[in-house]
Amino acid sequence: MENSVPDIVLFLGRFHPLVVHLPIGFLVFAFLLEVFSRVKKNPVLTTAIPLALFLGGVSALVACILGYMLSLSGDYDENALDSHFWFGVVTTVLAFVAWLIRIEKIKLSNYKKLQPNIAALTLLVIVISVTGHYGGNLTHGSDYLVKYLPFNKEEKTELAAVTNLEEAEVYGHLVAPILDNKCISCHNQSKKKGGLSMVDSVSIHSGGKNGPVLVPGSATKSELVKRVLLDPHSKDFMPPEGKPPLTDEEIAIITYWINSSNAGFKTKVANVETPENITTIASTMLGLTNSNSSEALPTVTKVSEQLIASIEKEGFRLRELVFDSSLFEVVLDVNTIQEVTKDQLHNKLEKLLPIKENIIWLSLESNGITDENVKVISQFTNIQKLKLGKNPISDNAVEYLTSLQKMTSVNLFETNITAKSLRVFSKMKNLKYAYVWKTNIKQKDLEGYNSNNAPKIVLGM
Repeated sequence: MENSVPDIVLFLGRFHPLVVHLPIGFLVFAFLLEVFSRVKKNPVLTTAIPLALFLGGVSALVACILGYMLSLSGDYDENALDSHFWFGVVTTVLAFVAWLIRIEKIKLSNYKKLQPNIAALTLLVIVISVTGHYGGNLTHGSDYLVKYLPFNKEEKTELAAVTNLEEAEVYGHLVAPILDNKCISCHNQSKKKGGLSMVDSVSIHSGGKNGPVLVPGSATKSELVKRVLLDPHSKDFMPPEGKPPLTDEEIAIITYWINSSNAGFKTKVANVETPENITTIASTMLGLTNSNSSEALPTVTKVSEQLIASIEKEGFRLRELVFDSSLFEVVLDVNTIQEVTKDQLHNKLEKLLPIKENIIWLSLESNGITDENVKVISQFTNIQKLKLGKNPISDNAVEYLTSLQKMTSVNLFETNITAKSLRVFSKMKNLKYAYVWKTNIKQKDLEGYNSNNAPKIVLGM
């Protein structure tokens, strides 16, 4: 349908998620004014209610029009869309009715015992809530509201935990969690962006509007992989801007699934050839001991939801690498920190200290990290993968990193380090790769470098 609709209509329709919050704010504000005016016995509070209701009605009308335009893209389930749309229409009508009652254009003097003002506003809040629920279902899936309900009695089918990698299903244990985390919000039964759903094997094999997304045995020809490898500024890049992109490790797992297991949905790791790098990534995802590693993942203290929330407020993104392990990948998106003082940056990093043993992967690229800041990072002793690229750090920072004896990979591209750091890298007994392109380390500096018992120095990709 999208191709038959004028671009200007679809362009305007995409403003619906922005505008839709306006009527919610105005109408809930009107309801609260009504309640407080009665509790406080202060009629002055009611003077703003007519304006709030009128603005709520107008903005609801605009949201309905834009929502209808957005629906013409054809990316949404029709039944769920109809419910959301018609409840939106009812909300708009009720908003104007409540406004007319408040300004006494609709007079209900014979029904004062019913208290029409508060009754209309109460009904309005209920309808807004239902409309929002259906909207959430459209955007995030039909189980969005009740997914984490403590007493949800719906039986959830979960794969049995595995004790070694060969028992794991390539799709079920490795690929499905990636799709659930990065793709399902836009590709579910309610919201089929591009006509594609990824909720199960049948949906994935059915593909989308542009055809199949998988070519078994060829990741390079599969749209599922091609789209995540595009320039992030391309309109076809997935996931869309504003949502966290797939990591290199996640792309590697999906590529491995398509190439090695022919995109099979029941194939086990034991039945396919598995490269060493995939073994390492998959073992980390599943919390297993890598057969090529001398150490298992650490056992750490459980991190509370409140602590996670407080850290996320600082701009960090946390992703639990292994279910219920409290072992995290922590990411500070590039350029999150731009204009802050050294003290502010230092304090922000210190917010991570309560979970310093829980951080396995850490990415702080392009955030003005200095040598002094690396002193804080050097306390995160369980880090295995560290990304500090595009930061003004020097050889001194690398010296601080020698305390991270579990680190297997460090990315320092576009930093100020020199050949002096090569000697330091050699001290890190578990370090396998040091990515140092676009630094002061040149190919000639590696001529006397003993690579037998030292990490591989990568000068270009």
